[in-house]
Amino acid sequence: MGVAITLENFLKTKDINYDLREHRYVEGSFNTALSADIPSEQLIKGVVFRDEDLYYTMAIVPASHRVLRHTLNQILDRRLELADEEELDDIFFDCEHGAIPSFGQAYGINVIWDDQIKEVSDVWLEAGDHENLIHIDRRDFDRLMQNHMHETISCARRRHRS
Repeated sequence: MGVAITLENFLKTKDINYDLREHRYVEGSFNTALSADIPSEQLIKGVVFRDEDLYYTMAIVPASHRVLRHTLNQILDRRLELADEEELDDIFFDCEHGAIPSFGQAYGINVIWDDQIKEVSDVWLEAGDHENLIHIDRRDFDRLMQNHMHETISCARRRHRS
């Protein structure tokens, strides 16, 4: 499949150059970073929440992190719940199930991004399928996010070693 049409059009409209990297299918964004041989801090993932009025917000965080929902609720002064799979399939209609691009604004969703992303030089994200990642320059990420709120909304996910 490659790049989702909505995402491709969004990037083209914003004059964003990008590269694609193929990787083998794996479960989870952290494992995707490993499979694609990129640092997990550079792979961003979008986690979609909804409030009681069905208003959607995407929290963009590094793959190595998890969203602090309580903090997000306080910042946005809302009571957010994770959007369910069916809702995500409807919103991201041109993407494979579970392969959500991290630019929710391309799909009309409000976004807030994590300050942890300020520390990385390059940014990678799902292209809309389970076998391709988009790579964009950090400056282009900043340009795409300049009108969106950012705060510290995540913490490092603990990994258990066996």
